[in-house]
Amino acid sequence: MGEFAFIIHPVKGAKDVARKYPLLRMLPEVVLEQLLKRMAPKPVSEITGVKSPTGAEAHGWFVGCPLSPRQFLNLPEEFVVAKIIRAARVARDLGAKIVGLGAMTSVVGDAGITIAENVDIAVTTGNSYTVWTALEGAKKAAALMGTNPGQAHVAVLGATGSIGRVCVQILAEEVPAVTLIGRNQPRN
Repeated sequence: MGEFAFIIHPVKGAKDVARKYPLLRMLPEVVLEQLLKRMAPKPVSEITGVKSPTGAEAHGWFVGCPLSPRQFLNLPEEFVVAKIIRAARVARDLGAKIVGLGAMTSVVGDAGITIAENVDIAVTTGNSYTVWTALEGAKKAAALMGTNPGQAHVAVLGATGSIGRVCVQILAEEVPAVTLIGRNQPRN
């Protein structure tokens, strides 16, 4: 299997960092976010013991990209993408041959394309799997409710995002009407 890495970040905000560094608990969120902005990406933990039924083993790392979800949304996109690229390079330097973008790192910018162009290892977002599970889940829900998808009017929440956009493209071929709901009209 091989060496891999997964880029993570504080999911609930800057206060999540205080779980790793307890002294930071005393600082206000706004100060923690300023610290996060200046922190360099670094390995957070090592992943061992991954073994397939065939006996192949994999080894990896979680690499922290120190930005809060609010910072991913509000800081300049170029700054955020550059920080993700630095995190991917940390993964590469650790020996990873592939890096997965997790949570906000997979949806900022152009869905990982710029990151992949700037590192010499494979980059994946997991978005393809998420699209598949969303569509399969919607089909299963429609079946449970007795709804024929070929006659349904479907709404896609987050239609301008990387996952929602693909869902819309696929659904547009399968249902008679799709309503797009998103917060970023220019991406349509």
